[in-house]
Amino acid sequence: MKAFPVLRSVVLIALALGLEISGLGLILDESMSERNLMTAGFCHVMASAVAAYIFPKIIVPDQYESQRATGLFFFVLVFYLPVLGLMGLMLGMPLIAGWSSKRTQSSDSSVRVNKIRDLPSEAAVTHGQPVNSHGLYDLYQSRDANKRLQAVYATLKLEDRDAIPLLRTALGDATDDIRLLAYALLDRKEYRLSKRIEQAKQNLEKQENSGKQQLYRQIANDYWELAHLGLVQGDAKNYVLGMAFKYIELGLVYSPEDSGLLFQYAQILLRLGKYQEALEEFKKAEMLGIEFICLQTYYAEIAFYTRRYFEVKQLMTAIELPAAYPLLTTAARFWRKKI
Repeated sequence: MKAFPVLRSVVLIALALGLEISGLGLILDESMSERNLMTAGFCHVMASAVAAYIFPKIIVPDQYESQRATGLFFFVLVFYLPVLGLMGLMLGMPLIAGWSSKRTQSSDSSVRVNKIRDLPSEAAVTHGQPVNSHGLYDLYQSRDANKRLQAVYATLKLEDRDAIPLLRTALGDATDDIRLLAYALLDRKEYRLSKRIEQAKQNLEKQENSGKQQLYRQIANDYWELAHLGLVQGDAKNYVLGMAFKYIELGLVYSPEDSGLLFQYAQILLRLGKYQEALEEFKKAEMLGIEFICLQTYYAEIAFYTRRYFEVKQLMTAIELPAAYPLLTTAARFWRKKI
């Protein structure tokens, strides 16, 4: 299969060379007439056009934007240097083609994600060194694409809740390799959770009723993670939340007073827009041991959605400003303003 493109290139180069020699022969003919001169000029123009077509395909294959600019350059070169321009290109072609091939290979090897699942492990990328999420965000703001790429790779060392927002930002990067890598990393996270869910569902069929409690909890938590971390969007997110709702209710049949399950159940209800039911479940979780300070923001969110703005202000004013959560800090400061 590779022999045909090579043969085509050889034939076209031979054609260009033949046209040039024919044109030169007509010009050197002792009985040169105006007709011979026009024919020679036509042959030279055609030879220049063939050279402009074939040489860029050899030097910059699969780069169509570059081929147009390079083709124009070769046309001008051959046109203004009859015979010599074409001969010079032919003699220099092995060297140019070899350099171009090495350059293409080195640029392609910078980021190559042939299989979305086959990415390096966390330890391989970061060499076991700790990674700070704020530092990665600062690194990603760099104009240097290699530094932004490094930041995206380093998210492998972060917790999903810190890594995913940066990866979603990287999906809009101007560099193709960075966008592809961000998509691959997000896809791998979704794939792992989906496989865990599938495996847990298969295990459910093998378990007796007494052993299903933990599996229901795990499936509900994995579905919740898919939605909560933003790995699915739109209708898929609503479906995933619905599945989390279904399995956590099955888990609550076995542990109706499990504060952790009730807390997650309330979170799911909140995301489904069932605000009153969510409030009731948060209250139950609080009665069973979840600290009020952990529930303040949820109470405030429910109060906001139900338009109890005075209660929102009271709750947000009581929240301590955590430096690690700048968005929450900004919201709390807004509600602390005196109107």
